[in-house]
Amino acid sequence: MERNLDPNSNGLLQDYVQSLFDEGIVNDQFSQVLTLKTEDEPDSVLKLINAYLNDAEAILSEFPENMDIPDSDFKRLAAQARKISEISLCIGAEHMKLACSDLIQACDEKQGRRFFQAVGWTKMEFSRTRGKLDALVQMEKRILRLKSKQNRAG
Repeated sequence: MERNLDPNSNGLLQDYVQSLFDEGIVNDQFSQVLTLKTEDEPDSVLKLINAYLNDAEAILSEFPENMDIPDSDFKRLAAQARKISEISLCIGAEHMKLACSDLIQACDEKQGRRFFQAVGWTKMEFSRTRGKLDALVQMEKRILRLKSKQNRAG
């Protein structure tokens, strides 16, 4: 039996993306990222989102778990926080950008306790952002699979 692409699929995806904007998870830069999707590379945005999530997670995993941070490490940690902030800015991950600014400030001021609070907030925001973007990726993958099946059947 031939399965037609539900005409509401793209509408649901658009509604979900709008909810990301409404919640402040993403900003206008994310709209620019979405325009990178082409007929030739329909999964290009998915690749960008996955690269962002993997890169941010890798950097976050490098943050120390204990409060004994030598002053000399704060410069390195601030650089890592700036990397996360920059990649979050590029993809339009607004909550991550905001969390990173607090993290950077704590590093610049060499405030250990505040640093760990900021790391906790940044990791929490990353988890939330990852969950939302992962859901978007899964929705888009389903739509691409359905379109691919229709093209082969049609």
